[in-house]
Amino acid sequence: MTEHLTLNTVVHAAFRRTLARFDRALETFPAGSQTRADQLKQAWDFFDEELHHHHHYEEEFFWPALEKTDADLSAVIDLDDEHDAMRAALTQATAAMATLATGPVASAATNARAAIDHLSTVLLDHLAHEERDLEPISAAYKDAPPMRAALAQVKKAHLKNMGNFVEWLQDGADDTDLAGMRKELPPPVIFLFGKLAGRRYRRDIAPTWTTT
Repeated sequence: MTEHLTLNTVVHAAFRRTLARFDRALETFPAGSQTRADQLKQAWDFFDEELHHHHHYEEEFFWPALEKTDADLSAVIDLDDEHDAMRAALTQATAAMATLATGPVASAATNARAAIDHLSTVLLDHLAHEERDLEPISAAYKDAPPMRAALAQVKKAHLKNMGNFVEWLQDGADDTDLAGMRKELPPPVIFLFGKLAGRRYRRDIAPTWTTT
């Protein structure tokens, strides 16, 4: 997607970048390196948490809010099933990453890469479906009272991790993604949350992608 209508697709772009980074990291994994395995596991735990939160918030807040409007949601009735498939693939990938952290051998890295490749297939198909059929609806109704209330609920629920979330969205983002983020989050908010409350991401996660 070249145009971000809401923050949702900015998050999608971060998911895509992170999955690609794991693929490259596991392809070049130095067999026997417990340090690298631990580093990747820590980064995976962060990704796992963000992916879980993202889809939970959709199910708990945004989709019920859309159902309170007069939006035609017939094109997206199978999104719940896609979320179930995504959760199953995520569980498999998380287990594979845990195995790698327990024993950082070449075969474990290969298995983890295969599990993440499967998750990528499931997740990226789902994101493309959302962007094609749901995103235009979400954008059209984002100022409807139920959607504004849902956004307020999500911000409250995600507040304690907002700084790390903001740093993750910016890490490796291209100009289009950054512009889409600034459209939804005022620059002072990005600065304050990212710089003052994003230390965990900068300290523990970001170095994962600069390690050779």
